Amino acid sequence: MTSATYKTHPSTPFSAASITVNSTNANSTQNLFTEIIRLTPSLVEQGYGGYGFGSVEGILFIVLSPNVTLAQTQATFLPLFEFAHSQPGLSVQNTIILYKDWWQFYDAVSSVDGQIEVGKPIEISSWLLPKDVIETDKPEELAAKLLKTSGFGYL
Repeated sequence: MTSATYKTHPSTPFSAASITVNSTNANSTQNLFTEIIRLTPSLVEQGYGGYGFGSVEGILFIVLSPNVTLAQTQATFLPLFEFAHSQPGLSVQNTIILYKDWWQFYDAVSSVDGQIEVGKPIEISSWLLPKDVIETDKPEELAAKLLKTSGFGYL
């Protein structure tokens, strides 16, 4: 089988940050999610986009941007990572990486054993929170409400 490559524009590097947390402490999960909500407006202003999933048992949050350097991403996310590691009952894995282009990122997050997974039997939906909800002066209340669901998506 032969393959072809089609490009619509030059490759663009992406700086990415991710944090994966397993939790045995619901208060620590809420504390961390509150910090993520508090950080979100700044991330949007810096050009980051991404997704997150979670519940009181854990959080997965990954964002990337073609508009910032690896050093800028490290400076932005180091305080969040340090905060997460300081919370009792959280098992935290975090990474910051520079991908040479979108395909390298896509391949890294969507393949298992070198094979891209497609056709998963899941339902995907989107719920966009208005900017004024995210820019709340009470992010801990928003975190608590979202964590009351059996699982949330955060885009």
